[in-house]
Amino acid sequence: MALKANRIAQKASKKLLVLFTALAFACGCGKDVEGIGFDRSSYEDADFDMISIPEGMEAFTLYGDGNVLCSSADAKLYTYGQDGGGKKEIPSSSFYGNLCVDGGDIYAYDYEQSAVVRLGSNGEIAQGDVKTIQDALSLHTIRNMVALNGEIYVLAIPFTAGNAETFYTFGMGIFEDYGETVYCIDVGSGQYRTVELAGHITAEYRTEDGRLFFYGWQEEQYYLYEYNTEKGKVARQIHFDGMGNLLNIVVEGGYLFGISPSDGLTSIDLATGEKLSWASGIYAIFGNDLQFYKGSLFVRNMAATQEVQKVLAVDREGGITEKARNMDTVVADGTGDDEQDAAGINPDKQDGDDAVKQPAKREKRNETIGLSTPGYRLFNTGQIRHISGMKTRDIDLPLDMEAIIAELMAGNPDVDIYMFPHAWPLTDRVRELGLYVPLNASGTISSYIGKCFGYIQDAATNANGDFWMVPVYGSCNATWYIPENMQKFGVAPEELTLLDSYIAVLERLHDQMGKYYYYNNAYMFLGGFDGLYDENYNNYETGEINFNTELYRHFADFFWTGWDRYGSATANHPLFFKVLQQTVGTVPTLGETPDFDRNCVIFKTISIGDHLVSNVQIGSEKFKELLEGWRVLPFPKLQSESEKEGVALIYAFVNPYSRQQEAATEYLEVVLENQTDIVQQPLFFREDMAYYEQYYDTTAPAFQDLYAIFKNSIVYHGYSWDLSDAYITEYQQGLISFDEAIERRQRSATMGLYE
Repeated sequence: MALKANRIAQKASKKLLVLFTALAFACGCGKDVEGIGFDRSSYEDADFDMISIPEGMEAFTLYGDGNVLCSSADAKLYTYGQDGGGKKEIPSSSFYGNLCVDGGDIYAYDYEQSAVVRLGSNGEIAQGDVKTIQDALSLHTIRNMVALNGEIYVLAIPFTAGNAETFYTFGMGIFEDYGETVYCIDVGSGQYRTVELAGHITAEYRTEDGRLFFYGWQEEQYYLYEYNTEKGKVARQIHFDGMGNLLNIVVEGGYLFGISPSDGLTSIDLATGEKLSWASGIYAIFGNDLQFYKGSLFVRNMAATQEVQKVLAVDREGGITEKARNMDTVVADGTGDDEQDAAGINPDKQDGDDAVKQPAKREKRNETIGLSTPGYRLFNTGQIRHISGMKTRDIDLPLDMEAIIAELMAGNPDVDIYMFPHAWPLTDRVRELGLYVPLNASGTISSYIGKCFGYIQDAATNANGDFWMVPVYGSCNATWYIPENMQKFGVAPEELTLLDSYIAVLERLHDQMGKYYYYNNAYMFLGGFDGLYDENYNNYETGEINFNTELYRHFADFFWTGWDRYGSATANHPLFFKVLQQTVGTVPTLGETPDFDRNCVIFKTISIGDHLVSNVQIGSEKFKELLEGWRVLPFPKLQSESEKEGVALIYAFVNPYSRQQEAATEYLEVVLENQTDIVQQPLFFREDMAYYEQYYDTTAPAFQDLYAIFKNSIVYHGYSWDLSDAYITEYQQGLISFDEAIERRQRSATMGLYE
């Protein structure tokens, strides 16, 4: 029974959708790196860039003269030649993971038997040649397995009675200690010992020239350890200021490569400490999913789990070439795909500047751009540096709106680019006072804005014709539903289009909440109804602003009454249902992505970005699958379907007091030219349908729904100068009457007209 639970837990952990949070890295200088030395004489560019495994891959390894061995989810083994062809299927009666090689010997972890086994020797693998090496160890989750000089080093979480039903998640920004232990298994005897290392180990790596490295955390810092296998102790310990949690590592050619939870694939020059980000949409959660072979770095990408993909190549001089953006796909039978490249783009297609995903290379610059944001940053600055050479320095903003305006008018030359939400009240101040650098002279920016939806163009254009800002990110709330489940539970799509009928559906389903039927959040609806009303029924240009109407009072009475929204972490209106309140057994169900049991959801009202999750590479097959089986409705309107949906827009503009205006403008050009790689969010700014074909199946009904929603939207404005909702709390606490709360809402809106 324990063995069965062990296998289930490991497989589930392997497939778990990992949540990524922001993690900032500051580069420092390496210590004690003298004498490491790396021989690059064997480095050569492999003949294939990607192999697609339609059977579904669990693990892979490279061995021999460039051969690839894969284990699949259907308990089979497959081998490929160094050119990606010559596929062979090896019959198997078990399920293998964490493949590794030592010379001609090939090892794996047998999930069925909970044992470390040898699959073959002398580079040959045969069905009847499987030999058990160690089956006494009881392991819950294996993070890494490498073999060296007749020993196998396994980094794993041991299986205990206490963690039998536990699923571990990795990559939450900081290291979580789950009791990872390094075991050293003697191949000849099967005996094992625990490797004593300081701190906590997150990854291990065996180099091509036969050295062993561990990466770990100790006393609030991360270290790279080189381990002397003969003496059984650490030979050197290398620390870089600001090193963060790396989920797996490769140490080759003078570099440390690793997967960062926030930046994806990163590299660190061991001699200088310089850190660069590469291919940010690539994530390999377990160490054996990132491998190196004769100068080429390969990955089994969590965003496309059925592919072995070459992402970088290191030449004999130590130069790094990025391969992930220009992949020559090799399908499973070894034949090339001449129709499209790996991103699904037809190279022969001609459609203006959208025909090629990557623009021509720019001349490298060396400026450091000061970026000031309201407490968060949507840019992947590592990608910007990689593409343009420009570094980024984050500059904190004041928290008070008046203080920000004062700073803008006084001029802070250290800030080159400001990035704000369009819904901030100061947006119109910046625009009207001309506190920006006009961007019309930039062909890249002008061309981009000219292809956006009309309301995006209007937002980016001042009354005098200036392109005063660039749109960086935009999202809106919508209702996602599964048609067959709607029919099953008797809900018609049109019932979810107006707020009153939406609420009536909630009342009808309320008695059936023993299961997870729908997901929404009353606080989001409170802001949603208020924003819809403000945008559609008030006119700030003429001063016709009135919140004391029957329509506004009707919904305010519903949303302001019925729950104490600050009462607890799960506080919600009685008719609404936060999915965090729902558990299956003892496991909370997040449900903010479509990766949960579709039999248990009818609809969910969330933001576009919460469904099209950012840690899935935009344009990948996995990303396209996020729309399969779903339809999308706009956020429910108040009383008329002709009301415009509001898009929450984040924009950036160049500070007129900047000393680097030309460089800052080019910085924004790089963002626009590589927007989905740098912002890593689904974007629906562009009107030209052809633009989306590289990222979506544009014939999918859900895509057509989304396109229509954004096409018929408007940008949220920040009209209310002091839009505080403290009056709602005071009303709920009985400190003011309903009429007084309405009056406070009116006053917060009209105050901005006279500031």
